[in-house]
Amino acid sequence: MKRLTLISLAVSILLLSGCAVELPDLFSQTAKEWFELGQGYHGQEDYETARRCYENVMVVYPSSKYADDAQFNLGKAYYNDALYLEAQAMFEDLAASYPNSELADNARYYIGRCYYMRTPDYQRDTELLRAASAEYRRTLKLFPGTELTSEINASIKEVEEVEARKLDQIIYIYRRINKHLSVIFYADKILADYPESHYIATNLWRRGEALQALGRDEEARQDYQRVLDDYPDHEYASDARVSLAAL
Repeated sequence: MKRLTLISLAVSILLLSGCAVELPDLFSQTAKEWFELGQGYHGQEDYETARRCYENVMVVYPSSKYADDAQFNLGKAYYNDALYLEAQAMFEDLAASYPNSELADNARYYIGRCYYMRTPDYQRDTELLRAASAEYRRTLKLFPGTELTSEINASIKEVEEVEARKLDQIIYIYRRINKHLSVIFYADKILADYPESHYIATNLWRRGEALQALGRDEEARQDYQRVLDDYPDHEYASDARVSLAAL
């Protein structure tokens, strides 16, 4: 029922919006012909017309061997058109309707990508970001041998970098208002949770500065030295050197 509802909704939207490209009669093409026609328009970046072709496969030939490929490509045509909510609906339905499809791992991965692309600015709520990360990890668990492993791991790191950036901004704000304990608290979190982040050296120095302000000079010294040892070419290395000399 869910699958038919999605298809009917997509077709209704097309009928209401009108179509610029005139396609062959609905029943004049085989599933393969509709699918390949869709691929052609897809390659030309005419995503709307491509979607119409893929939908024709799904409507007229729902049991054909091209059905799952058509639905996946339909999701991609929405995704490439930045219609992420619609794309996600197609990928989720594909994963549910064709759990044994060779495209099931791709569909799950793109569900995560849709969550990520729908995420608002990093300074706002990151619930969708967490959902993206969870979907990536779920894909790796469900499909441990997937050829998408490197892409999924890269996407997980992408999410983590955005989360680290949010913490970096929180630390920046607390530093400006001299909330030293808060700086230390959030710096501890970013250092523990995102050890490979771009923001590590910066917040090692910030934590050292906060520790020094609280009279915890030996701990501060360790943070400054770690910046120099681990990130000698970082822009904060010179600050760490100055701070260490002052101690």
